[in-house]
Amino acid sequence: MPSLRENIFIARKVSFPLLAVIVFGVLLPAGADAQINRAENLSLILSGSGLAQPQPTAVTESNSSVFDTNPGPWGQMKCAYVYLEAPASLIEEFPLPSPISRWTFPASSLFSLPAFFAKAGLSESLVTTILDPKHLVKEGAFVHLLPPLAELEGITPETRAVIYSELAKYPENEYQADPVLIIGTTVEEWYKGSKLRPEIISKIKQLSYTRGEAIAFSDIPVLLNYAQSDSEARTIFKACTRTRTLMIRLMLDKNSNADEVIKYWSFGTGIRRKDLEPLVRSVIELDGVDDLGISHILPALARKLLYTYPGLDMAKHGVMPDCHWTSLNFFNYEPHEYLLDARLATSQVLEQFTPVEPPYQFADILFFLDNTTGDAFHSCVHLADNIVYTKNGRNILSPWVIMRLEDVRKIYLYKGDGRVQGFRRKDIAAEKKAAEDSP
Repeated sequence: MPSLRENIFIARKVSFPLLAVIVFGVLLPAGADAQINRAENLSLILSGSGLAQPQPTAVTESNSSVFDTNPGPWGQMKCAYVYLEAPASLIEEFPLPSPISRWTFPASSLFSLPAFFAKAGLSESLVTTILDPKHLVKEGAFVHLLPPLAELEGITPETRAVIYSELAKYPENEYQADPVLIIGTTVEEWYKGSKLRPEIISKIKQLSYTRGEAIAFSDIPVLLNYAQSDSEARTIFKACTRTRTLMIRLMLDKNSNADEVIKYWSFGTGIRRKDLEPLVRSVIELDGVDDLGISHILPALARKLLYTYPGLDMAKHGVMPDCHWTSLNFFNYEPHEYLLDARLATSQVLEQFTPVEPPYQFADILFFLDNTTGDAFHSCVHLADNIVYTKNGRNILSPWVIMRLEDVRKIYLYKGDGRVQGFRRKDIAAEKKAAEDSP
């Protein structure tokens, strides 16, 4: 049964050679996309002791859709949560997944599954039903379980979390390995404004479980059993691509400290000052205009990509852009495609960046590192007040978005075995230090 992401690459318009390289490079779990790892890991230039972690941005209400950031050298920002979904023109090109749910385990674990399911909280009768030969298919090194719909829906969230956590270890379980994640709000709020019927939203809530501090949902096939038409099935499929992002406006008026704001958003150095100063000062001086969309003060490439989804044309180099490509290209007017290669991306970090401690500044790159190996399994760019620019996954269904750092941590550090490490471009760090040391 193809996953949500696998379906993206079955389109009629994609040639087979291109399809092969796209699939090979794209179908990775979100937490493992394009690791910078092994002998070239980032621990080579870290002390190994770990640096202090930043405190999350304060929000008055956890579910507030609009909030102000803390004031700082970046100025004052007003943030609003909005939701993106993959465009219908993209979804309509691809076949829907099967409505039959499937759990895949190594065949070698078949005899241990009864004890595992019992420990997870399934009743003896339900274990017997799920392992009944008519609900079981052996295929090479794997065994596929096809739990009946009614029994699947009756599993408690706690039991579902245990079973799906185990299933997530095997990439064959696409939806458990890479679930829909609802972060910082409720299922109802997440799908408010969507085209889903209330009954479908209730079903999502019923079938959800907890993964770390996030609400996770993996039973997309179950939902398709309740679609009343092909068009509704595609609406459900589309809604499962939903992503929350932040729209941000920099508040500017005659009381704003123009020099401080310009200095912060130009990396604290002379870099980019000529691009920002005229715009910031004109907004401050203009009556009736008191804010500026943050996209206007981002570098050119980030401004172009923000809130968009990658197109298939971006796979012309054989692999789709990922988080590291996004972070390391943040400074560039045109993307440097060699950064698609993890080895060369690592080389750039080692040669051009230096580790830094919080508080992070504009354009610092934050790497999410494995505590044991030093592998970087995610990266994003710090903007201000622990708000970051990120792409969460090397695939066509992951847009470029702005998020709170604490929410990104809930996606990638839910296992508790990683940490965030900041890096700053060496030329920016050197110019900052020189400015601080000058009389």
